Amino acid sequence: MHRTKEEVERYIEKLFSDRSLFELKVLHVSSHYDRLEIMKILAQIIVRERLKEEINFLYIKSYKDFNLSQIVNILFHEIANEWLSFAIEILHNSKEEAINELQNKTRVKFLHLIVSSYYETYRRFIFEVIADTFIELVNSIKDEKETNRLVEEVLQSDLIKNRQILKLHNFYYLWHRVKEAQNIKNSDIINANIKIHEIENKCEKADINDRDIFVKSLKKHKEELEELKTKELDEFDSGIKRLKDSMVNTMLRMSQTT
Repeated sequence: MHRTKEEVERYIEKLFSDRSLFELKVLHVSSHYDRLEIMKILAQIIVRERLKEEINFLYIKSYKDFNLSQIVNILFHEIANEWLSFAIEILHNSKEEAINELQNKTRVKFLHLIVSSYYETYRRFIFEVIADTFIELVNSIKDEKETNRLVEEVLQSDLIKNRQILKLHNFYYLWHRVKEAQNIKNSDIINANIKIHEIENKCEKADINDRDIFVKSLKKHKEELEELKTKELDEFDSGIKRLKDSMVNTMLRMSQTT
């Protein structure tokens, strides 16, 4: 149903005065699970795209460039963009009108409260992606004899507080653990593909009464394979997991003063 301009203004006013309504209509969030999912998505976007030169170790040139201070600003920008999309696509505002609705300081404060709450509750997921990029950087090094200044800087930095984590502050030891974890993951993927191929063969030969069983089994194993592909290397090595947890916990402390 088409709303009058006055009705749209009243609705916008209501959206920016009711957090639950704003989250539901603009962000499609109605539960902790929804917030968790949206923050996992935003964590990837923030680390791997928006702030890759500040917090993504695959792009950072030096550890002195590592900076967590812009995360909240980028998170605010992402939430504000969701509002712009909603205003344009659902309320049929022009882009200029949608932007003007955010000129009100009360509304900006309203968005900041949502962003701050999300960051405070779910920032761990952002820090986990940051730690993942460090492990990915180590994994990208082809030979243990290669030197990487950034890796060495991180290993000797305050980011890794616990120096007793299975000697993982030692590059050569860490490099071997990361490569072994990658080998385990690759092997698991190969075995999963073999299992899927076996089930597909059985499905082709099965009579119509048994085929449904194989089809369900095939679907289950394919889903497990896709999940396996998305697993980070810390899930294949307890030492790397402790290293990642140490980095994340340090960033949690750092973010309290950032």
